[in-house]
Amino acid sequence: MFATTDMSRLTVAAPVEKIEEILRLCTDLSCVHIEEYGRFEDGIGVGSSMDSDEANAISNLLVKVQAVSSAVQAVNSDGPMSRKDASKMVDGFEEKVTAALGYIDIIRDSEAKISSSKEQQQLLHRLAPLDIPLELMAGYGDLEVFVGEVRRSSKANEAFADIRDEIELHAAGGLIAVACRSKHSAEVQICLAELGSKPVQIPAGEGSPAEKSNKLLEEIKQLESKITDAQSALDAWTIRNGRNLVAAKEYLAREAAVFTAPTLVAVSNQAFALDGWVPTSQASMVEAELSKVASHVTVEAYEGGHHHHDDHEDHGPSVPEELLMLSNYLTKSDQTVFQFFNAIDLDDSGLIDCYEFQTALKNANIANLPPWEMGKLVSAVDLDGDGKINLPELDIALTRIRNTPSHDDGSHDVEPPIQFSNGSITEPFELMVDLVGRPKYGTFDPSMLIMMTFPLVYGMILGDWGYGLVLLALSYWLGSKAFAADPLAQKGLTILRWMGVSCVVWGIIFAEGFGFVWDETGQMGKDSPFYAFYDWTYHNIHVPGAIADVLNLGGLHMPFHRASAGHGLQEYVILSIYLGAAHIFVGYTLGLLNVFKAHGAAAAYFEKGSWLLILTGGFMQGRNMISGYNDLFEFQIWTALLFIGLISLIIGLAIYEKFGWAGGIIMGPIETFGLLANTLSYLRIMGVGVAGVKIAEVSITMGFEPMVDAFSSGGLSGILVGLFCLILFLFIQLFAIALGILSPTIHAARLH
Repeated sequence: MFATTDMSRLTVAAPVEKIEEILRLCTDLSCVHIEEYGRFEDGIGVGSSMDSDEANAISNLLVKVQAVSSAVQAVNSDGPMSRKDASKMVDGFEEKVTAALGYIDIIRDSEAKISSSKEQQQLLHRLAPLDIPLELMAGYGDLEVFVGEVRRSSKANEAFADIRDEIELHAAGGLIAVACRSKHSAEVQICLAELGSKPVQIPAGEGSPAEKSNKLLEEIKQLESKITDAQSALDAWTIRNGRNLVAAKEYLAREAAVFTAPTLVAVSNQAFALDGWVPTSQASMVEAELSKVASHVTVEAYEGGHHHHDDHEDHGPSVPEELLMLSNYLTKSDQTVFQFFNAIDLDDSGLIDCYEFQTALKNANIANLPPWEMGKLVSAVDLDGDGKINLPELDIALTRIRNTPSHDDGSHDVEPPIQFSNGSITEPFELMVDLVGRPKYGTFDPSMLIMMTFPLVYGMILGDWGYGLVLLALSYWLGSKAFAADPLAQKGLTILRWMGVSCVVWGIIFAEGFGFVWDETGQMGKDSPFYAFYDWTYHNIHVPGAIADVLNLGGLHMPFHRASAGHGLQEYVILSIYLGAAHIFVGYTLGLLNVFKAHGAAAAYFEKGSWLLILTGGFMQGRNMISGYNDLFEFQIWTALLFIGLISLIIGLAIYEKFGWAGGIIMGPIETFGLLANTLSYLRIMGVGVAGVKIAEVSITMGFEPMVDAFSSGGLSGILVGLFCLILFLFIQLFAIALGILSPTIHAARLH
């Protein structure tokens, strides 16, 4: 509930020809997380993606499916599909995908043609007033034609007066066309410049610009009709095949991942080794299944840090020291396993017996073992139990050693993947945890706490049962849409429902609904339909005396009006601060436990416990001053607690945070003010909440009340004024609802 799933380290080694079978089994188990291999050594690297007809077919189909998926809004509204059903469906799905791609190509090609045709049509339409055939405007022989846009076409004759007899001039619709011999082109360009002419590009072709423009318009209409038909066909295809498309995309992506998975594992000429993680609860099952096909499978529970091993390099208790030394020897001597095996296989039989292995270890200055010890060493490598070592067996043993994490290469810093282990109620709030990043392995999962506190804070800010009902209605309406079948959407809608319920509860406590106050102090007075209910709650539901005295909340009862001074505003402020202090206290407590688990009691106290002391001492010091029990700077037991915490913080900064003593002494008091700011930042609950109340009040005072008066007065003017006020009331209410959904969400999330 409050912790992530325990993980165990998985190591698998086998002959390289079994890589596809084992990787597919890992996929079928659906609980194996493979760590990418990155420690490249001589003779060992990563594998290559599988190159087969099946792999290529899967890859090609995946590309097509992704192309269609990006072009349509396909949703799976009928629930999940089993892997077996998805596999059968995919076999005959390519033809349907190709048909959808055909519709998409028609739409895209037509859109491209429309874009090009519109540019030409606009240009031809602009040239139409000249009524000059396109072939004449292009010029020919010694004759040049200049066409341009001018603002003062009426002055064209005046501008060309000196050469009027040498040119042919035509102006219409803000355009001017001038034909001249080449020898007069410079003079024509000067005259056009004087008129402020902008040259117009003449499109290629023949005939009247107006006729060609109209023809292009017809072509554009035909293309638009073609797009409409293709889009309708594509929409119909999506309705028929949307579920299959979503399932095929996920299935093919998983299959493609299997074919590319060899790039994640360590591979040599004869063997491969896989390093990964599995949930501890499924470790036995995974080990049993993989042991059926793999030569070597080990699963070790992850205990954090260095796996509780010594600081020296450790490859596991089952690996003889001589094999570790042999692995290092091959690395230092720049030999591959294949070269070493051929060198020690004295009789070229393809098998190494005890004598040959003993001689090889002796010549390499690794060990000089007696025959009975050599028998144990050979049996550690001999996988088929024939008493001898073949090349794949030796390769598997050494590859497994090199792939096993060791302290000297920094691989101990790799931590397990994070898997939540929440129930169905808490699971939707994992979405909010993912927004800020999953917790570190071995620390607390905050999903349960966020499930309790986020709706609480949100409802305390918005606090209107009417708006809460709107949120609930919105969540159920959105839940009826096709996209709501998506698991991510389901989580979001569940959170929205929690927010709505919290708003309804707080709205009942505040007696607020759609901006109206529903007890006798509100707009309706004793005519409120809830008058009797709130009259009873006012006299019977209040904070118990002992708690009220401790928390200084003696005036708190139900309902209390958070935006009215003397009727609940002070209590609203105090509740915001109390909630902030409690929220931060819980956070530091979880931090204390996390640091204690990772680094021990001393580090936990100085890093987090010091903040708990400062928070408790400072909060109580301020609370006693506000309550009138003590002066702010009067010495109390809380003062001592505050100073003990501050001294502890300085020590923690100096030693554990590596600030040094000077840095700790300087930064300690400064950091304390940051805690004060964080606590006071919870006043935004009060600030945003009161602002929302006042916005809703504006809709009533400017819209609802004048509307009632206007309709009561009667007459045409009264009806018109009443309708205007009704529209104003609804508009401000919609604004308040929209702001009420957005603003409290942002602030509640920010506080978390």
